[in-house]
Amino acid sequence: MMGKVLNGLNKLLNGIIALFLMTMVFLVFSNVVLRYLFDSGITWSEELARFLFVWVVFLGAIVAYKEKSHLGVDIFIGALPAKAQKVLYIFINLVVLVVLVVVIHGGYYLMEINHTNYGPATGIPLSFIFSAGVLAAVVMAIMSIMQTIRYVVYGQDLPSWAAENKDPLTEKGR
Repeated sequence: MMGKVLNGLNKLLNGIIALFLMTMVFLVFSNVVLRYLFDSGITWSEELARFLFVWVVFLGAIVAYKEKSHLGVDIFIGALPAKAQKVLYIFINLVVLVVLVVVIHGGYYLMEINHTNYGPATGIPLSFIFSAGVLAAVVMAIMSIMQTIRYVVYGQDLPSWAAENKDPLTEKGR
């Protein structure tokens, strides 16, 4: 049941990213064509494309975090015994959570001070931009907690570097 819900949310997130990306491409391309062929353009298209780009970046960060695709150096943690890996994993995720809390706090503050400011061409509140960062940080914090519990407590959803009673220095194909 939970797996179906998560898969549905993942598909929805990927669909929103694809829709925003297609809209950006359409707006920018249309504006270029209108400017070169008709010497006029859509005044609000660049601003909306910029807003959508911010959302695509933060929504993409959520997808990358879920798939554990963010850059990381794992040669040190992969060389440790399994128990040490779990302790270091907890520490790393605590640091990640602290950073995400800072992002949430700062993003919320920026939303608060910009809720009366609007994009000059679109009229969209500037707090809309900052809400992308807050949403992404909240979702990634929840995922970080869930991933840590799943790996440390239940031994599920192992990271790629996690020890499975093997010596990472002699393992082939790494």
